[in-house]
Amino acid sequence: MVIKSEYLIFGQTIKVKYSRTLIKRQNAFGIWEYNKNKITLQQSTREYPLTKEQIESTFVHEMVHCCLDLMGEQELSTNEKFVHAYGNLMHQFIKQNE
Repeated sequence: MVIKSEYLIFGQTIKVKYSRTLIKRQNAFGIWEYNKNKITLQQSTREYPLTKEQIESTFVHEMVHCCLDLMGEQELSTNEKFVHAYGNLMHQFIKQNE
C-alpha cells in the first residue's frame, strides 16, 4: 500500500505529513486535523520503530475520521471503537486486494 502525500476527497485536498515526534507530543501514532485538512503520521524511528503495516493501518484509521467528518458525521467520528474496527476492516480489504 502506498500512502500518498495528498488525496482529494469530497472536493477537499487532504495532506498527509510525517512526524518524528508525534507520539511524544500527542501520545498517538496518527492524528486527523479537520480544521487543517491534514493527517499526521508517526514516522518509524529508532526510538519508536513502527512496521509498514502499523503505519498503513494508522493512516486508514485517520482517513476514516476524515471521511466521517467530511460527511458531517462528527458524532460517529468520535466513536473510537467504530473507527478502529472499520479502519482495520478497510486496511485488511485494501491489503488483500492490492
